[in-house]
Amino acid sequence: MRTFYQGAAAIALTCIVSADASAQGSPRSKRFEPLTGRLFLMVELKGQGRKDLSNKVEWYRLAADRRLELELAMYMLLKSPAPTLTVGGIDKNNAPMPAGMEAIKNAVEGCNGDQNCESQAMAAVAQKMMANPGVLAAMQPDDTRFENWCADRRGPCASGTLRVDDEGDGMNISPPAPAKPYRFKRSGTLELAPQSADLLDRACKAEISVDRQKGLLSMRLGGLNIPVPVRMTGQAYTAEKSVLFLEGSKGIELFDQAVSTDATTWSGQSQLEKIGSVSHNSGQTVAPMSGKLTWRFVRD
Repeated sequence: MRTFYQGAAAIALTCIVSADASAQGSPRSKRFEPLTGRLFLMVELKGQGRKDLSNKVEWYRLAADRRLELELAMYMLLKSPAPTLTVGGIDKNNAPMPAGMEAIKNAVEGCNGDQNCESQAMAAVAQKMMANPGVLAAMQPDDTRFENWCADRRGPCASGTLRVDDEGDGMNISPPAPAKPYRFKRSGTLELAPQSADLLDRACKAEISVDRQKGLLSMRLGGLNIPVPVRMTGQAYTAEKSVLFLEGSKGIELFDQAVSTDATTWSGQSQLEKIGSVSHNSGQTVAPMSGKLTWRFVRD
């Protein structure tokens, strides 16, 4: 339905734009220069998992610790009358209409799909608008209210560090030997800066939408399924060379964070509950992960 109103607005605008242009002259188009900024992220996660076997002798336990520190280059490529992410209850499907489009919507709502009725209603609205010298302003969407930012992939978009620090223990039976306790550590670090473009693309999944009128920010982050090289010590019965920073995660979403739109720096912190998991030995032991996200966005 919203698409219909946009089409109707285009028809009405065609009827009146030449008259308005004659009165005001052709405005000189201005090329929008992309805005840039930096997004700083710190994700700290911890989790524990244990599995007890039915023989009541064997058991496995995993304590996982994850830390991500990331700096992302961000930019706003185009102005937009609607947010990419839902912010303040508004998304691309219910963003505010310009006054002219709202007038058309109200005029045709009672037509119940009758095309003749709709044509007459739009013609009546167009005639009223032609009598108004500022008609074009009523048809133009407000592209100053919302900002949509994304990772800037025109160059290296991310730098930072991912750390893994896991410990496991348990009781294991390897016949014919009797039950025997075991303990291991699994740790490693990944520096993003020198990595391949494919790996950086995983890290650079970040979007921000801001409602400058309400002073609210929403954020979506991906890039948590990045393999981190690890070293195993102790007895783990496995020989992993790398593990995912976080398994089973669809990313992180924050909605309606309060920000001061007059400021050039925004920041916040959010608790993360069971946003993914960490496992050992092909899922034999699984630790659900929770923690917190600390973020800071700086406009250049």
